[in-house]
Amino acid sequence: MYVINQKLIAALLALFMLLGCLANTAMAADSKKISLDVISNYTSLIPGQSVMVGVRISTKELPDDMGLRAAKIILSYDESIFTTDGNIRFDETLGMDVWRGDTFFIPSSNNDYSIETPYPMDIDPTDGRKEVTISVSANNGKLIRATSDEAFVSFFLTVKEGISSQNTSIKIQSALLEDHSGKAIQNFAATSADILVDIPKSIDVVRGTLPPTADPFKVSVDIGIELNALANFDNGDTAYVTEMVTWQSTDTQILKVHSPGSIRTIGLGTAAVTVTLGSITGKHDITVLSPTDPELNVQEEAYVIVTYIPPSQRETLYQEIPVTVNGKVATSGRMIEGSVYVPLRSTSDLLGVKAGYDSSKKAPTINGTTIKEFKILSGSSYIKAREIPSILGAKIIWDSTNKSLSIEYNS
Repeated sequence: MYVINQKLIAALLALFMLLGCLANTAMAADSKKISLDVISNYTSLIPGQSVMVGVRISTKELPDDMGLRAAKIILSYDESIFTTDGNIRFDETLGMDVWRGDTFFIPSSNNDYSIETPYPMDIDPTDGRKEVTISVSANNGKLIRATSDEAFVSFFLTVKEGISSQNTSIKIQSALLEDHSGKAIQNFAATSADILVDIPKSIDVVRGTLPPTADPFKVSVDIGIELNALANFDNGDTAYVTEMVTWQSTDTQILKVHSPGSIRTIGLGTAAVTVTLGSITGKHDITVLSPTDPELNVQEEAYVIVTYIPPSQRETLYQEIPVTVNGKVATSGRMIEGSVYVPLRSTSDLLGVKAGYDSSKKAPTINGTTIKEFKILSGSSYIKAREIPSILGAKIIWDSTNKSLSIEYNS
């Protein structure tokens, strides 16, 4: 009798979740209050490449006194395309597999809610898909609220080797949401991350995240330069594959490759750096000049200053910095190489200014002014705080004791 009851309960739970999903599908078109979005840092990938997948819970359309008390979200991905090898560890305390600490990222430090470490599942071993479970719960009677485009949690998946060209998606399979009163929410919108797995048609060697150029890079002798390998796909997408290609110098007396993307200038002259991925090769000339050569003073203005850090290390190296704008709490900033970077979307919303994107310079803008120094973390733009006063006339206040930043601005 016990077995029958257990099976009956399981069947009823499955039916309940199915009805909930059907309700969500029927009502999503009318729902703008809550949205669960799966986002990724790339939309095209090559076999063997890792992608950071983020889960965003948007509640900014809700009134200030409303939000979520809890959210349990299950994502689904194609197990014939993606693997978690190298990303999973067994947690002795929990007695289960979870994502390794260096392969998932919770970007915001917020005492209002807690986020569990993502863990893998395989709900139906016959459907060809596997799942990732993410749980968020409010603390001390607070609410889960998101006012920026930042993901609540992000984790890595890796494309398997040998995958042929195909489209896939990472999507919300199901979600159990509780509102501020503890009632189940069935009316929410959801979006998926659509990804193309393919072999690129070409690879460019670029400086930092600057656009590709046919002109030689002109640099001084005896310095280190940071380059990236940028893959170009037939559908127009691009993706950095710096660590996945083989780097070589055509003349080691002029250029020396230390590590992927890290080049040292040794002697004067012109040599090329080549990158190879299977049968695809990219190449770029570098002219090494004397430090006093006048040609070094007429270089094109760089709009992005980047030090290349492997994706698996980027998020854990940056200290979180609390940020307030006119007394209101913004999404946390990051201390990067001794400078504070603040999230563009959250900061601009609180400043009451317009954030945009300069497609020609491949850089974000504030009120139409291009930001020269920025970083991309978890798919969100972070701008250097010291640029804000020159653009807006705002006042930046650094609290060295509490390691926090305040921005004061009258629009």
